[in-house]
Amino acid sequence: MSSSSSTSRNQLQVTHVQSQEGVKVCDCGVPAKEQTCWKITNPGRRFWNCQNSMTRLRKCSFFEWKDEEQADGYYKNLLYSLKQKLDAKDELSEMNKLRRRIAEVEFLMSQEQYKVAKSEKEVHYARKAIGRYRMIVALLLLAWPYVF
Repeated sequence: MSSSSSTSRNQLQVTHVQSQEGVKVCDCGVPAKEQTCWKITNPGRRFWNCQNSMTRLRKCSFFEWKDEEQADGYYKNLLYSLKQKLDAKDELSEMNKLRRRIAEVEFLMSQEQYKVAKSEKEVHYARKAIGRYRMIVALLLLAWPYVF
């Protein structure tokens, strides 16, 4: 079901692909991964690609189209534009989720800020009380020889 493409990339590749139980395997011995192209030139077109070509080492350059190329025209453009709209909706949905999460975090943060302000107020009153107790103790120590 694969076709030869007119691109130079596909014409230059010399790899012997074997099929093992429905899985394509190239010369490097790694099963090829089926993927879908979403570029404007081939929207929705499936292809096989060696998993090693996706690593930084790029050991293998195996690439083979699985589907026939669509003719240029309305349906090809429609498929591409629908994919773009779907991606935009996914991004919008993700942004809305993030906005809701930000609102939740801001609410939790305001609750914590209230608790901190309340604790700071309690610390202020406690320091005032400690200061009063120190003054009382100092007065008692000064008055001690005169009391007894």
